[in-house]
Amino acid sequence: MTYKIYLLGIVCLLLVGCSDGSEKESSDSSNKSEKAQVKTKKKKVDNTVLTDKNAVSFLTEYAKENPENEVLMKTSLGDIKIKLYENTPLHRANFIRLVKKDFYDNTLFYRVIKGFVVQGGGSDDLAHGRKKRKIGKYNIPAEFQSENIHKKGALAAARNYENNPDKKSNPFDFYFVHGQKYDKLTLDAMADEKGITFSEKQRNAYLNIGGAPHLDGEHTVFGEVVEGLDVIDEIASKEVGEGDWPVENVYIESIEIVN
Repeated sequence: MTYKIYLLGIVCLLLVGCSDGSEKESSDSSNKSEKAQVKTKKKKVDNTVLTDKNAVSFLTEYAKENPENEVLMKTSLGDIKIKLYENTPLHRANFIRLVKKDFYDNTLFYRVIKGFVVQGGGSDDLAHGRKKRKIGKYNIPAEFQSENIHKKGALAAARNYENNPDKKSNPFDFYFVHGQKYDKLTLDAMADEKGITFSEKQRNAYLNIGGAPHLDGEHTVFGEVVEGLDVIDEIASKEVGEGDWPVENVYIESIEIVN
């Protein structure tokens, strides 16, 4: 009898041990699952340095993962709301990426020509130069679209004119078109000189709104001002010195994603 009780006790201990082990194993699996979920939810860090070799593939994927197309630019003279075009995905993605990296914070409008453009995106600050090097040295292929024109308020990419037959864009520097209105005879003469035909949309814009028609097909237009054209007017009205640099600095304080 004692022998049977002893055996029963051993069996019970084994069962309890197995039960504890199963619970522990189950608990460990649950903890690992929770940790895996936390790891999955962790924000992906974007430290990719872009070059001409990887820029297109990277920005193509970035465009899919970052669909935002409206930003609010806060300047020392007021706010400018900008819509970025879907039909220029590389330029849109690049601009959104730079905004998310706070690249344009505390930079300047360094070239201002009334009746033409106000250009920004640069800074002489050493810290800004280091930030640019971390982002990379690359160009963006031109994304010309016939419906994206240099009307007043258009946002376009600056580019180098030397050794750049494909008209690739500088990834950092941009400009807003201030422009001026043109009459029909001037538009006809410009079209003849360039060997092009202005569409009805172009003609209506340049006759009634104003712009810089001679830049169409030369620079990629990738967005437009939807609120704050008066701020563009005010920037354009500032007195400038050597190199068309405003005598009184005009700052881009920050840019934030709206939508």
